[in-house]
Amino acid sequence: MAFGPGTWLIFGIILVPVYVVLLAWYLGEPRDRKTATLGVVYLVGLTTLLWTAMFIKTVILDVIFF
Repeated sequence: MAFGPGTWLIFGIILVPVYVVLLAWYLGEPRDRKTATLGVVYLVGLTTLLWTAMFIKTVILDVIFF
């Protein structure tokens, strides 16, 4: 499966600050696993919500215009 340039752009460059935050939560001082895990859950939940909403809007636009 080949990835397009948009995939590399999104996951390789644009999300670098998110990767830094995740690493800081788990590798930084003081280490608090409970708070770090809560932050990751919020981050994953928000990302899932946004991607799902974009997918639904795309399907609606496809049905309406095509």
